[in-house]
Amino acid sequence: MKTIYVDSGFLIALYGKPDEYTTEANNYFNEYFKNTLNKLVIPWPILFETVSTKMVRHRKGLELLEKDWKTLKAQQRLVLLNDLDYREKALEECFKESQKDPRSYRSLSLVDRVIRNMLSDVSLRIDYFITFNIKDFEDVCKKFRRILIGDSGDTLLNY
Repeated sequence: MKTIYVDSGFLIALYGKPDEYTTEANNYFNEYFKNTLNKLVIPWPILFETVSTKMVRHRKGLELLEKDWKTLKAQQRLVLLNDLDYREKALEECFKESQKDPRSYRSLSLVDRVIRNMLSDVSLRIDYFITFNIKDFEDVCKKFRRILIGDSGDTLLNY
């Protein structure tokens, strides 16, 4: 059994209106969550990004999300992770970043910073992290030896 964290891009590709990542997201979902014992871990900020106004207008996708999540929850394979311990530090990082020279400024959202702080928390079991935005997470995954799965020519990056 693996513990797999996911980014909103993965969920949006899986349950939102079809886009260039939909096929890949479906393949990952089938490989990592269908007929396995793997746990899907979704930090709350990812839910806020995913279940947005745009998503709720795509009723079919929302219904599929609910169906999949009910199945995973019934099997005790869905975890909605509280972000309370990571919020303030992430917000401080956003403010500190704004003080940097524009040439070294890194424009990461508050949600991405919360996720990065979770990825750097060695007390959390994170076997894999699925994202279609590898550049925002590759450094922290490498530093904390997290396996990164995402859109890089369908490469699994194992650090």
